[in-house]
Amino acid sequence: MFESFQYHPEIGLKTDLTLEEIKQSLKDEKSLIWIDLFDIDDSDIDFLTTTFSLHPLTIEDFILPNARPKIENFSDYLYLIMFSLEAPSRNEAKLITHELDFCLGRNFLITYHSSAIGPIVACKEKVKKQSPIIKNGPDMLLYSILDFCIDSYFPVIQEFDSYVDDMSDELFRDPSRETLRKIYNLKNSVMYLRRTIGPQADVINLVTRGDFPFILPANHIYFRNIYDNLLRLNDLVGTCRDIITGAMEAYVSVVSNRLNEVMKTLTVIATIMMPLTLIASIYGMNFRHMPELESKFGYPLVIVLMVVITVSMLAYFKRRKWL
Repeated sequence: MFESFQYHPEIGLKTDLTLEEIKQSLKDEKSLIWIDLFDIDDSDIDFLTTTFSLHPLTIEDFILPNARPKIENFSDYLYLIMFSLEAPSRNEAKLITHELDFCLGRNFLITYHSSAIGPIVACKEKVKKQSPIIKNGPDMLLYSILDFCIDSYFPVIQEFDSYVDDMSDELFRDPSRETLRKIYNLKNSVMYLRRTIGPQADVINLVTRGDFPFILPANHIYFRNIYDNLLRLNDLVGTCRDIITGAMEAYVSVVSNRLNEVMKTLTVIATIMMPLTLIASIYGMNFRHMPELESKFGYPLVIVLMVVITVSMLAYFKRRKWL
């Protein structure tokens, strides 16, 4: 299934073209055709291979999921794979990306995606409202879609950054095993994000070098703007990565300090109990001749001795700042 858009300077905008109209429009250099594909089937594959002469490897990349962005130059078109970003859940902070495939030709642009993507929907709405984005050539239409796609990264990463700040506050307030799970989830998300943004910046950098004939030299500056935005995004992600790395170290430190406090308390208790246990053990022996057992004040004196020893040891620990 697909949606089709045609723009001609003399005719204007036309949507929902027939297959024959698309074939005729491709022969007119003044026309611009945008085909947005989704839920591809066998009839769409035949349409793409016969009408646009797409290479079988391109069709294979359409159908099979791709893990990384890439760019390939064919004789009749330029093929790109990019990714859009979906906002993370506040509970999981899990980032979701959607693959977006492009085929840029002399007077056509083909986009393919397996699920609804915000930037594509936004561009369609603009085109239907007679926006200039479809009037300046297929490479500028490609730029407009990519620009929408990359601009949508910023609020998502800001939301992600806010989640990192909340996790940091929780870390120093009341860390738990759940906090550690969140830190690892954030770490995995940041690594995934860097593996997505970095290669996309490399792809766009190749576009700006002027090696591809379907992108006019005058429009390279627009793609450099996308490249600059990707570098900014990469810097933001790098900052999040540094914060998360510091958070993991802080978590270990906080847990270690908490364990040290517990061990210190237990050590103080055990140290105080040692002389008391010794005294109780001595007078718990079953020897017949023990003078203190016959004393009228033996029991209260021993209790007083235990109290004096306890207070003296606590005072000593306090003076040495062990408590």
